[in-house]
Amino acid sequence: MDSSGRHAFFLVGPTASGKSAVAQYIAERNGWRIVSADSMNLYRGMDVGTAKPSVSERALVDYAGVDLVDPTEKFSVAAYLEAVRPAFDFGQDVIVAGGTGLYVKCLTEGFDDVPPENEALRTELEALDFDDLERRARENAPDLFNALTGDDRRNPRRLIRILERENGWDGSPRRPEPGSWNVRSKPTIVGLRVEREVLVRRIGERVEKMYASGLLDEAQQLIDLKLSSTALQAIGYAEAFAVIRSEMTVDEAKEKTIIRTRQLAKRQMTWFRNQLNVEWIDTAEYPNVEKLAEAVSSAWGKSGPVSVRI
Repeated sequence: MDSSGRHAFFLVGPTASGKSAVAQYIAERNGWRIVSADSMNLYRGMDVGTAKPSVSERALVDYAGVDLVDPTEKFSVAAYLEAVRPAFDFGQDVIVAGGTGLYVKCLTEGFDDVPPENEALRTELEALDFDDLERRARENAPDLFNALTGDDRRNPRRLIRILERENGWDGSPRRPEPGSWNVRSKPTIVGLRVEREVLVRRIGERVEKMYASGLLDEAQQLIDLKLSSTALQAIGYAEAFAVIRSEMTVDEAKEKTIIRTRQLAKRQMTWFRNQLNVEWIDTAEYPNVEKLAEAVSSAWGKSGPVSVRI
């Protein structure tokens, strides 16, 4: 796709790395716009559990990619790209910040190499029993399967997703073509890297804040809805639903949410390392958001903005 002169400064990192705070700080002080590259921020009514930018933050900075659809609606990568495209057309500097690597990759390298959704393939995979599904994932998507955590390897939805990613529209294994993601040059983007102990602590604090900020009340409004398969993957909600149904205690739900969030952070870093060209900034070297924002701005100044291919 023609980038039409669209550019942005990209900031990635695992969940709880502080990228949202840094992007907010820079955008406020420069009058820039932020495009969220977070696949859960796009759902209306799922605010507390997704660490969505607050109402006060959005009053100070113009955001795109937030509150795009109801959580009962299906939403594709193509729909996301279409929704955020106008944000790059106002002659205003833009920060793309988030942890959904696929969104970042499509914005920086283009969407042409992504196969359209294949309902027939999904129906076929959903009909398999778990053993057959696991065997097919091991055989047909070994790299993606081996990157999964133990819990995800036992999650049928996760196995179906990696098979869909590995296969083209007709279910046949994909091969890189000239100009495709696998051979196209990758632009340099900036990422935040956090020491494991610090990240673990932050994730625990985030989960505590979610419950203190009303996650159970928010989940109560969602529990009787038929959520889309993607919205159901939002970490924290399944556990909150289990508390409401008296299937878990609050402490058990918090612990499960912490574990799943840590697993997500690990998957995100694996994606960033394997799929993107990231210049990493170690957050431990900077005492506060202001100093970290200066380091990010300096890195952007050296590399320049990245072309957006939509």
